[in-house]
Amino acid sequence: MEKGKVMYNIISPSDWGLPAKDSRRPDELPALQGLSFSDMELRCRSNVYKWLPRHFARKEGAFCGYYDPRRRCFAPPQLVNLIAPWECMAAFDRYGDSSLLDKAIRAAEWLYCSPYVLTHPMSLGIGGLLELETKEAWVKFTAEHVLLNLGLHKRTDHSEIYLDRAVQSGQFLIQAARNHFAAKLLQNGNWSDNGWQAFGRMIEALLSLFETTGVQTWSNYAIACGEHALELQAKDGGFYLINGDLFNSDLAADPLRALFFLLEATKDRRYLEAGCRFADWLLRWQAENGSWPLSIDRDGNVVCPTVGPGDVPNIAIALIKTHQSTKDQRYLDAAARALRYTLSVQVTPTSDYPYKKNPNVRWGFWSWMPQYDFTVSGDQATHHVRGMYFLIDYLEAKAGLSV
Repeated sequence: MEKGKVMYNIISPSDWGLPAKDSRRPDELPALQGLSFSDMELRCRSNVYKWLPRHFARKEGAFCGYYDPRRRCFAPPQLVNLIAPWECMAAFDRYGDSSLLDKAIRAAEWLYCSPYVLTHPMSLGIGGLLELETKEAWVKFTAEHVLLNLGLHKRTDHSEIYLDRAVQSGQFLIQAARNHFAAKLLQNGNWSDNGWQAFGRMIEALLSLFETTGVQTWSNYAIACGEHALELQAKDGGFYLINGDLFNSDLAADPLRALFFLLEATKDRRYLEAGCRFADWLLRWQAENGSWPLSIDRDGNVVCPTVGPGDVPNIAIALIKTHQSTKDQRYLDAAARALRYTLSVQVTPTSDYPYKKNPNVRWGFWSWMPQYDFTVSGDQATHHVRGMYFLIDYLEAKAGLSV
């Protein structure tokens, strides 16, 4: 596979070569599923500038884990700092506001210096991202760390430190792939398949490393992960990536995007077929309100009907990628339905939700629907805001409205 112009990161529409400027003409866009694009722009900007700064702990230089309005308290910073900075980078691309990029830099620095990242040179899992309670290093978190640092490498001066960190975590992904595409590294040094199979995030991270460095090793392992993905796909087209038995909406977007990234990178039509089969599976399970249940087993039973709201726009971004590769309108319509759901879970000044007068809640997005715990968090917001950015910018590019 040769290094080319295909763009694999997923942080911002600009990573796909789409326009990401604060020069929208949303009212000129063709109507899609009844969405108001000017309303979406307002909601994104309000979240970025009115809600997100309140969740940034200046003393620590990191985003708080979540806010609980019942107790009126913020949780300490934690792994939310893996992806909350993505919203800052996507908004920086759009508004050119260096203060947003500064927040992303500070959050990434806090994370790297925290106990969550294995950095000791003698660690077998150097570069891996830990779940602190179990001391297990997870592939799904580590791949996000690669994408975070490559995003900063692209957007900052003197950025070799971020590339070094991305490479360090990328090497952890290679070791996971060499150990039967393991899900995590245990505290005793053994690799385990139990848990969340994150091959989609691995492929996105490895292809992004290849795109940045031109080093063929990264693409070789991305393709190996792709072959593994083809073996994992069920006969019904779905991917059951928790212990080989459960679909989980948190993992759904990455394998779909990854299959189409591999199609573009290799021209292998098996990835097109697999991607369309999975996209069709997702369309069959999409609820009327645009969402997906949190988990489904191989026999088609809904294990948990609760919706993880942030998963929905993340899947929408993957469906936009599907449409870009196939030009099948069904996938773009499904993405729009998903983002219509996003609008329904944002706490606006005129919504019927509780706590809308609390500035730490207003313009945020609920972490669970129905509201299991009434929390709002930065990792949820980043998917919602980026999902709206991707749809608007994709439609603008498609309509030839970019300036």
